[in-house]
Amino acid sequence: MVDQIAAGEVVERPANVVKELVENAIDAGATRIEILLREGGARRIEIRDNGQGILEEDLLLAVRSHATSKLREPGDLEAVASLGFRGEALASIASVSRLEIVSLPPGQKDAAGLKVDFGRVDGPRAAAGSPGTRIVVEDLFAQLPARLKFLKRASTELSHCTAWVERLALAHEGVGFRLEHEGRQLLEIAADADLDARCASVYGSGLAGRMLPIERESGPLSLCGRIGPPESARRDARRVDLFLNGRWVRDPRLLRAVREGVREFVPIGHYPTLCLALAIPPDRVDVNVHPQKTEVRFRDERLVFGAVLRALQETLASSRWSTRSLGPIGGGDAPSPGGLGTSARSSFPGSLPSTRPGSGSAFPSGSGGADFVRESAPDPDAAPRLPLQSGPETQVVGPVLAVANTFLVREVQGGMEIIDQHALHERVNLEELRRELQQGKVVAQPLLVPSLVDVGRAELDLLVRRAEVFTQLGVEIEAFGETTVAIRTVPARLTRLVPEKLVRDLLAIAEENKTATADRIAEEALHSMACRGAVMAGDRLDADALEGLLKRGAGLPQDRTCAHGRPVRVFLTLEDLEKAFYRRV
Repeated sequence: MVDQIAAGEVVERPANVVKELVENAIDAGATRIEILLREGGARRIEIRDNGQGILEEDLLLAVRSHATSKLREPGDLEAVASLGFRGEALASIASVSRLEIVSLPPGQKDAAGLKVDFGRVDGPRAAAGSPGTRIVVEDLFAQLPARLKFLKRASTELSHCTAWVERLALAHEGVGFRLEHEGRQLLEIAADADLDARCASVYGSGLAGRMLPIERESGPLSLCGRIGPPESARRDARRVDLFLNGRWVRDPRLLRAVREGVREFVPIGHYPTLCLALAIPPDRVDVNVHPQKTEVRFRDERLVFGAVLRALQETLASSRWSTRSLGPIGGGDAPSPGGLGTSARSSFPGSLPSTRPGSGSAFPSGSGGADFVRESAPDPDAAPRLPLQSGPETQVVGPVLAVANTFLVREVQGGMEIIDQHALHERVNLEELRRELQQGKVVAQPLLVPSLVDVGRAELDLLVRRAEVFTQLGVEIEAFGETTVAIRTVPARLTRLVPEKLVRDLLAIAEENKTATADRIAEEALHSMACRGAVMAGDRLDADALEGLLKRGAGLPQDRTCAHGRPVRVFLTLEDLEKAFYRRV
């Protein structure tokens, strides 16, 4: 009864059995592991390996609670290097199923076997077997109807079993895996397959071929892995595989570090396709947190989470995904209204009429760089085209149009591109503020009259304690009485900032990151200010403001998304348009 109660912590479904037994095989030094399932694992699970096996005299001990050969003394628990170490798995599995073990260690002439029928042990005795260990688990929870009714359909249980085999296959190069269900092979990975080949088997060859390598050393921590392109991101984290010293982990704080590391490259609330292995000395991490061993505690959380965040940011920032393949958004000296290229003239022989405010407008080219909103309508007599300098892989052949004072539309080779003016301005602001900060500090503009904002006493103290960080960002804050904060400067390039809203944003950042480093606070504040200082959807831009924004958007190190992960640019192919009009099936 004690074993059955304890089994609830270890064995919830067939996938847990597969995980524990495959991990035991890996700990035993196996280089080939076969997993054979029936009815999603609920009816039968068979694991075969070519590891070092179990001695006959140790078979009885192997199915006893808290008996393990992986720890020799209490101090070993402080630096666990093996996947298993608690000595609970086999005992728990044996208490809720019909278990059979047959093992032949190296140097032993004959194999020996042991059977356990829902906790009742039979053996050990001589048996026929090949080198290594074979374990069969049948009729899981058959004598525990309360547990049995919680199992899902065979297809659902199979998907969970497959997920665990794939995770372990990703993490353990040098080990071959074969997974079968009802005699049908689902996965085959050779022992000599490298990480790229394993990613191809798990994620698909098409996606794996576009994944980027991640390599980073940070003190005692090293990171190695692969990350998929932004378009492969999902709303759930099922394709985020994080490994710590070969152990698959699901730590909420690590997931947050992943989300923060990719938030400028994938849509809001999405997770990337990621396989990331962390290697750290075992004495710097505690894996003895939960019987399923998927939760961990780090001795130095800042080191680990910071390294993960920076590794993702640096990899993606230098990747080919940081900008679209359509060429720059703007840039160079745009031709004068009368100097359109031949391709543009031939594609659009006539002028496009100007439109009413709010319904879309055609912009001429200008020369200014203003980024503020103007209420005057475009000159209807001006030439209605703003050709942009084409990139190496595209040819701009049409005008830029503003739709609903929000979206900028242009024709590019192979289709059309739509640019969100707010997202673009937000990204421009962020990159320019970062550049200024890297050069020393953000250029500040003193306010003629300091802006006073009422806050609580605790809030005032929180802001003042972070005042030095905010000053580096061009925002000078000081206490003005017991419950009032005075804003004396704001970043010079962000003319649209409202000091009161800025204070509320900075306060929220300071409250959510009370223990964060100054760099972390600064990065969060930059994101917020870049957004607050950008033109909004529906704001009218005149020709000069539009062209100034497009020119500032040229050559950005990252122009896929805004600071919050929303797209800056969307490309629609001709095929997409043809399908929309039922010209293509």
